This record gives sequence, C-alpha cells and structure tokens, in this order.
Amino acid sequence: MSDAGPIEKPQTDHREYCPLQLENGMRVLMISDSKCDKAAAALSVKVGSAFDPPEVPGLAHFLEHMLFLGTEKFPREDEYNEFLAKHGGSSNAYTADCVTNFYFGVSPDHLEGALERFAQFFLKPLFQESATDRELKAVDSEHSKNQQSDGWRWNQLLKNDVNPKHPMCHFGTGNSDTLKVMPERDGYPVRKRLLEFHDKYYSANQMCFVVLGKESAAELEQLVRSYFGPVVNNGVSVPAGSELGGIERPFCQEGWPRLVQVMPVKDVRSLAFQFVIPQQMPMKWRTKPTRYLSFLIGHEGKGSLLSALKTQGLATELTAGPSMDDLGACIFEVGIQLTEKGETEVKAVGEHVFTYIRLMQQLPVSEDLFTENQRIEEMNFRFRSVGHPVSTVSSLSHSLQDGLPIEKVLSGPSKVLDLDRSQIQEAGAYLTCANLRLLWASKTFTEKDCVDTERWYGTRYVAKSLPQDWHDAWEACRLGSDEQGNEGSAESAVQRAEAGGAKLGLAMPLPNPFVAENLELKVRPEAGISKKPVRLALPDCLFSLPPASSPAGQSSLIQVYFRQDDTFDLPRAYLNIEIYCPWTSQSIEQRIIVSAWCQAVAEELNELSYDAEVAGLYYGLNSGSRGLSLSLAGYQDKLPILLRTTTTKMAALQEVSEQTWGIVYTVMLRNAKIAAKTRQPYQQAAELERRCLHRTAITSAECLTVIQNLTREKVQGIGSQVLDQCYADALLQGNYTEAEVAGVLEALQPILRPSKLLQKIPGLAVAALPDGPESCALIRWAGSNPDEKNGAVTVTLQASEDSLESVIFCQLAGQVLGQRCFDELRTKQQLGYIVALQAYSDTGSGGGYCGLKAIVQSEKHPAEVHRRIDDWLANALAGLANEEENDDVKLGEYLEALLTKKREKPKKLADEFSPNWSEVISRHFRFTRRDEGIAFLEGPRQQILAAFRKFVRDCLIPAPRIAVEVLGAAASEAAANEAEPYKGACRVLDSIGDIEDFRTKLSWRESNTSITP
Repeated sequence: MSDAGPIEKPQTDHREYCPLQLENGMRVLMISDSKCDKAAAALSVKVGSAFDPPEVPGLAHFLEHMLFLGTEKFPREDEYNEFLAKHGGSSNAYTADCVTNFYFGVSPDHLEGALERFAQFFLKPLFQESATDRELKAVDSEHSKNQQSDGWRWNQLLKNDVNPKHPMCHFGTGNSDTLKVMPERDGYPVRKRLLEFHDKYYSANQMCFVVLGKESAAELEQLVRSYFGPVVNNGVSVPAGSELGGIERPFCQEGWPRLVQVMPVKDVRSLAFQFVIPQQMPMKWRTKPTRYLSFLIGHEGKGSLLSALKTQGLATELTAGPSMDDLGACIFEVGIQLTEKGETEVKAVGEHVFTYIRLMQQLPVSEDLFTENQRIEEMNFRFRSVGHPVSTVSSLSHSLQDGLPIEKVLSGPSKVLDLDRSQIQEAGAYLTCANLRLLWASKTFTEKDCVDTERWYGTRYVAKSLPQDWHDAWEACRLGSDEQGNEGSAESAVQRAEAGGAKLGLAMPLPNPFVAENLELKVRPEAGISKKPVRLALPDCLFSLPPASSPAGQSSLIQVYFRQDDTFDLPRAYLNIEIYCPWTSQSIEQRIIVSAWCQAVAEELNELSYDAEVAGLYYGLNSGSRGLSLSLAGYQDKLPILLRTTTTKMAALQEVSEQTWGIVYTVMLRNAKIAAKTRQPYQQAAELERRCLHRTAITSAECLTVIQNLTREKVQGIGSQVLDQCYADALLQGNYTEAEVAGVLEALQPILRPSKLLQKIPGLAVAALPDGPESCALIRWAGSNPDEKNGAVTVTLQASEDSLESVIFCQLAGQVLGQRCFDELRTKQQLGYIVALQAYSDTGSGGGYCGLKAIVQSEKHPAEVHRRIDDWLANALAGLANEEENDDVKLGEYLEALLTKKREKPKKLADEFSPNWSEVISRHFRFTRRDEGIAFLEGPRQQILAAFRKFVRDCLIPAPRIAVEVLGAAASEAAANEAEPYKGACRVLDSIGDIEDFRTKLSWRESNTSITP
C-alpha cells in the first residue's frame, strides 16, 4: 500500500496524502496539512447492520452507540466527548449496511489526546451494564424519531420484499424489543451479544483509518503506530457484495412485477419505479455505467422525460439513479412526484417512462454525451475545494473499504475514467417490467386500500402483482408495438424508437451550452487585494434614477460590495442580490403571491437552468418578507449569461400560463402541507418561538391557509408591480476583477427599473422579552401530526442585546455546557434522542438579542421535560458562575476551544462568502466581525473570565425566558406526575391570538433600514 504511486488530487489541494498498512492489517491514510486549523480522524469497520444476528436486529447500530460510553483506560462515560468539547472538537458515527464509521474533529494541538481516547473504542470498550440499559433507551428514541419519516418507512418496506434468507432484509436500527425484550426472553443478554460482536468483527484487518493533522507524515505515522498498532487482528474474513447472501439472491422476484401501495406520512403523491439490477459499485468504479443512465432519464432539459410529463400535466419532479447499491444488488430508481391528474393516470405515466427507456435502449451510447459529462466531472474534480477536515476523513475512511487503487481514492469516486458501452447497455437492459417494483404513495389511500401493517414502523400498505393491463402497455412501449414478428434492421429499430419518443415529446439531451470554457484565473492588482469586501461605485448610467424621481441626494438603485478572490485560486464566483420591495412586506398574502411568482419564473427557466446546474453553475430565486433574493454560484465563465437569462425572464413574466401555474401550485401546496403537518416537533417549537419574537415571522399553518386560497389570477402582473419600487444590495466574490463587476451586474438592468426609489429599506425587528423575577412566557401547543409520539420543549434565555462581547460570552457558555447538557439529559436521564444546548444570537436577523437555547425532543410529557431542563439549567448556570467549581484553568480550556473554532479559516469560497453575505442582508456590513471576536478572546485571560462570570450572574441566570411545549401523541399516556402543568410561567400562550396579543405588549429592536448614498 505504501509503495503505490502518488495520490491523484485536485489542483489546489495542498495536503500531503500518505498511505500505510500496519502490521496488524489496518489500512491507513495519513494527511499532513501545513495549513491545518482543525485536526480530524475517522475509522471505518467493514461491518454493519447486514451482519446483525437474525435474532438481534439492530445490534451493530447499538454497538456503535455503546463505544462512546467508556473504555477500560477512560472509564468515565463522557470522557471522550468532554475532551473534544474542551478542545474545540466534536464527534459522531453512523452504521450502514456493510460499514460502521466513527469520526471526530479537534484542535490541532490536541490530536494526540483525542487519538489516545478514540483508539480505546477498538481495544478495550467497557459495555457497562448500567450504560447498556440506558443507551437502549437512546436507540429506542432514535427509532421513535424515525417512525414518522417516509424515507425510513419505505426503506423497511423494500426490505420486506427481500429474500427472507438474505441479510438485506434486516431491521437495522433496532429498538427496545429487539435489543432487550427478545434477547432476555432467549436467555442471551444483549451485553453478551455486544462483546461477541465486537470481538468477532472489530478486527484490525477489517478497519480503515484516516487521520489529518498539522504534523508531518512521519509524525502522524508514529502516532498511528503507537495508538492503533495494538488493535487486534483476529483474521476474520468478512464477505462483501453478492458473497453476503451466499447462495441466496437478494430478491427472489416471484410474482413480479410488483406493486406496493403505501399510505405516506407526508402529503405526497409519488411513484418510484425501482428496477433490480446487479450490484454495480465498487466493482465498476472506472466505468460507472448507471451514471450515464441517470443522466439520460433524470435530465430535465428539452425533450426530457420530466418535460414531457410536465407538458401533459402528470408530474412536477423527477429523479433517477441508484437508491442503493450493495449486498449483491442495485436498485435503479426513477422517482416521480405526481400531480392530481398524474395520480389518476399512473398507466400513462408508466407509458412515458418505458417509452423513454426504449429510446435509451435502442439508441447507441452517445460518445458525445459521455465525453461532455466526463469533461464536466474532470473539471469539477480538478477545481474541487479542499474539503472540511471532518467530512474528508469520514468519507475517505469509508471509501478505502471499496478497495480502489490507493492512488485513485480521491478521484475514483468522482470521475468516470472509461467508456464501456457494453456495461451501459447491460445495465440498461435490466430496466424492464420483469425487474420492476413500483412503489406508489398517496394520501388518497385508506386503510381499506392498504390492509397490511409493516412490523417495525407501523406503515399501512398492500403489495400485489402489477395490474396486467399496465404490464402489457408498458412492455409494449418498451418493445415497440410492432416489435414482434417484424425485427427489421438495427437502423429501423432506432428510427422507430425515435419516432415513438417524438410522439410524446421525448428525445436525447442536446449539447450543454453552459459548460465552462475559460477557466483561467484573473490577473490580480499589484497593489494587493483587500481581505474584506469593499463597496464599489458603479457608473451612474447603469443603475440610477433621474433627480426628479429620487429622494434628495439619493439616485442609485443598488449598493455593491466586491472582493476578488486571492485565497482559493479557483475559477468560481458567488453573487447574491437582495432586492428590497415594499409591496412584498405589506401582508402575508402578498409575500406568498411573490413567492408563487418566483417559482413560476424558476419553472419556466427549468429546462435551461438544468443544463447550467449539470455544468456546475447554480441559481436561486426566492422571496422573503422584504422582497426578492437572487443568488448565483459556480464557474464564473458563463455566470453572466445565466444571470442575464434569469433577469430577462423575470422582467418578461407578467402572465403565468395554466401549465406553469398547475406545476407551481401543486408543489407549493404539497410543501406547505408537509411543513404545516409533519415537521419534527422541535422544528415546530422553533417556528412558534420565532412567530412570537420576530415581527415578520409566520407559521407554516398560516402559510398553508394563504396558499389554499391562492389563485392564478392573483399572480398575474405581479412582476412589474413588485419591482416598481425597489432598491438592491449585492455581494460578488470570486474570480473577477474590479473592472469586470459593472459588466457582470449590467445583466440586472431588466429588473432594476423602478418608477421611483425607496427612501428606506423594509425593516426587520426582534422583540425584547418582558423582564422581571422568574419571568417566563410559555407557548403551549398540540403537535401538528397526531401520529407523532414525540413532543418537544425549547427553553430560550434572552440574556442581552447582541453586542460582540455578549454574543461571545453566550458562545463560551454554550461551549462549556453543551456537552454537559447532552451527557445529563440524554445519556443519563434519557429524555430523548434529540438533546442540545446552544448559544444563539439575532445578529443575522438585523440585530436583536443573544442567549442560550435548550432543545429536547421526547416522548415524555413536555411539562415534565420542561421542569427537568429548568432544574439542570439552574444548577449548570450556578456552577458556571462559581469560581471554585469552574476555575480559570477549567474555563480557560473551553475559552481556548472557542478560540480554536473562531480561528478556523474558510476551506472554500462558499465558507468565506456566507458570513460576508450575512453582514449584507443583516445590513450591519461589519465584515471584520470574526477578526474582532478573535482579538477579544486573545485579550487578558483573567480579565475575560472575570467579565464572563459577571455576565453569567447578571445576564444569563436572571435572563427572561420564552419556552415552547409541543405535546406529542405519547404524552397522553404519561403518568399523572409528568402531566402536571408547568407552573413557572408568567404568561401562557396557546393560540395565535394569544401570541398576537402578547406581541403588542413587547418592545422591539429595529434593523438598519437606511440607504447610504
């Protein structure tokens, strides 16, 4: 492994990659980063849920949880995560079918300490009995969280159709039944199972380890050998791919083609054409044949399957590609979101799908299309930004398990190296009814239609053979109605396929006009480049109104900030424009109308913008409470063309066609119903709090009410009305020179032509909570999904106005208490799977306040959860202010951890652009905020900590609070002592009317609305 050639990497990747294989068989990749400001490591084990004993589903996943809870060398349960918290780090893990992956990030100076603790996971874990019992509840809570997720439910339904003798059929998450009740009933406690599983499979020869640090490769090797060399290699052999099932096939496919009708949680109408084909990856990593199929079927340009379905009013969205590719099988899925009409004409939808499949199967593989996509993939890899350390090590440790040549471990997953027509044709040939499983989800289905109940998630469904008339019609479309008895020449078969496709408006994709050609970096000024965006003055002839139409001293229509990139050396750029339009801010309905118009523009541009997206150029058009947001990102070469195309359409779209409106309204209504009725409880709590404290906030339920009464007539002519009075802020960063900025932004002229200029920007505002002893406003709400067992509680402490110093003190408090909150309320008290304590500030919302926010999602009654949060917070904050309990040495570690986080430099242009854009849309324009924060934390340590303790005593402990309790379905079964109402609130709000009344009594901090000439 160490004798391999140099690892192929992106053009600007400065990191040094050094492979190594330890004597115990562990494969290692060391990454030496001379610019390292965050160290990271990850270890993957080639074992996952597919290896669970059939009688203990979820064992691999449960073991993943247990490894975090103490080892012989470091027995304290929170030792590992507390160490990371003290040193600017974090950790996580996941269990897939065939791989379990553990990873962390930490301050570069503390990599060795983290590695020492991490390595013990794989040497001497404790699996303590008490921790085992408690963590079982965490796994059970995780499963409870997933039970109202359609993705999890449908994945398990797929496993129901798997050969029951094949390991793909397992229930991977596990719950209290599979991990406690069943093992104890069998007289085989789960702790014993954990020990056996770890001893058998957690063997060095099945592990891949990646570490990234500031050290040299030689120094990293020394650390790796010291801490991971002792991991035992027991010589276990782990089957992979088709070997996993032995002689058993993943799918028996008896009675196929199969139709599975399912009652979804969310308000969706969808079809998933799932074709079972042989496993493709990683064996075919050089050719990736399904990528060509995905490109063709999933294309959204002119002549595409999606465009044809839209034209007929049958569908709104389409995706295509492998939804799983492992364990000996690949599921190639064509997923379609239907309209109401499409739901009544599923047979016609299938006829379009199989007509396109015929076209694809009959036409020869296009070398031009393949080469164009290969060129884009090569370009994307060549100009890929350096990855974040944690995501880099995690993904690489997983990729190493695929067995690619080590020199291709970075590029191999991204690029298609070879064109193999026979492999593409072979994979495409499997797209037939004989290999089809059709999943049809609809809210119109009832329990009378879906008579079966899935065991683990309670999903109502019915599985049966595909209707014969559908089968016959679809196969006729795929084969051609005159195929039998008239073979003809290959050329005539192609011509017939093309003619059949043309009848439905189907054709192969055209050449992509947005593929970047000029990838050269622009010349940089000799005088140097400002490290922060600077305001530019554009020529008056571009964007200004005559004096008669303008306020005194103000005629410009746009304020522009710019920074030429001199850090990332990539031919990319980011451009965001915020267009402030008073008409949008006048009512909720007008805001929703503008949102519908924006989506109509996007829909009419979709065939063109899809090509841009394929070529690595993206745009977005959205609306908010103050107006419109237009964003573009990607290769700068064709960015002005996409911008001009977008603004021309915005200016021209005054009448929305029935076809466009049908698609837009279907998507808006569906998304609004999903948001209003099936959001996670903690998300609902956050929305309600925001509705109370942010002047322009609205709830998903209010949004749904407006959309349900929206008509096409209300959207007609809105474009000119919205833009009749406007002003814009813009930020451009990337591979442009200052001299080119005006030429790029000239494309905004079609939409920046108001009849009169704004005198001030539509404002934002955040409310101050009423002060006073033990003040707490409480929003008490029923969960929107009656089938969701979990409820949620958020408790927010509004400590201070959001000055730089106050925000940093809140962040420091969150740094100290975040892991402690998780350890106490989740690990020890087991309140639920989602538990967090974090600092917050309203700075990005135009200014307001800052403080701490506790979040718990739980099946327990919200009142009881609320009391426990209060009890923990009281003790935690008191301890934080106590110098004996948290002296300067202890707090100093956390301060250093926070400083480490703030010193982390952006890894890509988007990371630099995002905080700068936040400064623009918040209208603070304080681009030095990060540097000021670092300078503050680098001040006299003793003085800072003394001021911090005073802030805790004077601001955090007595802070006014707002709490939200969302009641879940399981809470009705809570014990009487749990259900006793929370008594610490000064005001209880349980309706929008209550919230509105409460808001009238609050004082508000206004955002900056001034326009500077």
